[in-house]
Amino acid sequence: MLLEMKKIGIPRILSIIVGIVFIFSGLVKLLDVSAFQNLIIQYGLSFFQYLAPLIILLEILLGLALLLGIYQRITAIATICLLLVFTGAYTYGYLVYAVEDCGCFGNLVKSTPAITYTRNVILIVLLVMIAFLDKTIINSVPQWKVIIMLAIMIPSIFASGMTFRIKRNHNDSHPFEGMNISETPLKKIIGTDDKSKLVLFMSYQCQHCWNSIENYKAYVENGFVDTALCYALCSTTQSGTDSIALLFKESYPEVNSQEIIRDSVAFVEATPTAFFIEDNRVTKIVMGGLPSPFLLFKGKKQIKHLLKMR
Repeated sequence: MLLEMKKIGIPRILSIIVGIVFIFSGLVKLLDVSAFQNLIIQYGLSFFQYLAPLIILLEILLGLALLLGIYQRITAIATICLLLVFTGAYTYGYLVYAVEDCGCFGNLVKSTPAITYTRNVILIVLLVMIAFLDKTIINSVPQWKVIIMLAIMIPSIFASGMTFRIKRNHNDSHPFEGMNISETPLKKIIGTDDKSKLVLFMSYQCQHCWNSIENYKAYVENGFVDTALCYALCSTTQSGTDSIALLFKESYPEVNSQEIIRDSVAFVEATPTAFFIEDNRVTKIVMGGLPSPFLLFKGKKQIKHLLKMR
C-alpha cells in the first residue's frame, strides 16, 4: 500500500515542480512579448515572431495543467514535445547566430548555454518520469480547476496583446530610409545639424547589441561618421540601473548609453537598430547587428580623405 502511495505521489510532486517552472517562465515573458519577439528574431527565426503570444500562452497553459494535475500524463508528453522544440530553436540560434542567453525567463534570469541545456535535460527527465509513473485515470476535470484555468488564461490572453508588436522582416526596407530627419520621430531625439551620425538603439539584455559595440566605437574612431549616439531601450527609467545595465557601463565606460523608454520609440522594431545620417537625411538603416564600418562602407574613409586633400 505504501509503495502504491509513493507511485501516485511522486509524479504529482514532479508535476507541480515542472508546472511552477513553466508558469513562471510564461508569465515573465508575458510582461514584454515584444522582447520575446526580438529574441526569436535574434535566433534567426523571424517568421515565428508572430507566434510569440501563442507560444507564451501555451507555456502557461501547460504549466497550469501540470500544476493542477489535469490529464497529467498527456500534458507531460505535450510539454516534452514543446521543450524539444525550444531546445532545437535555441541550438540553432546558438550555433548559427551566437545567441548565448536563451531568454527562457525574460530579463529576470540569465542563462549560459551550459545552464540552459542542463535545465532542459532535467525538465525532460522529470516529464518522462511523470509520463511513465502516472497511472491515474481522469474521466472529467473538476469545476474548480476549470475556473482557476480560465481565471488565469483569460487575462493572460489580453495581456499578450498589450506588448505585442508587428515587426517587419529584416530584409524589408525601413520606411525612414531616404527621409529627412525633420520628417521622422528621430528629430525629437537627436535634433538636426550637418554632422554625419550613427544612431544606435540597443538593449542591455541583447547579446547581439553587446557584440556590436566594438564596431560602434570604430565608426567614430576611424572617421566614418562625425558623431555616434547610443540609446538603450528600457521598459522603465529605472531599467538602466539594473545589474546588466551597470555591467554594460562598467565594461564600456567610453560609450555614453542614454536610457530611453522602449514604447516611446515604436519605430525601433528590433535591437540593435542603427540609423546612419548624412546632411540630415537617413541614408542607411541596419537591423539585427551592426557590422564593421570597414565592411559596410568599404572605401568610404579613403574617398573622404582624398576629397579633403583637394
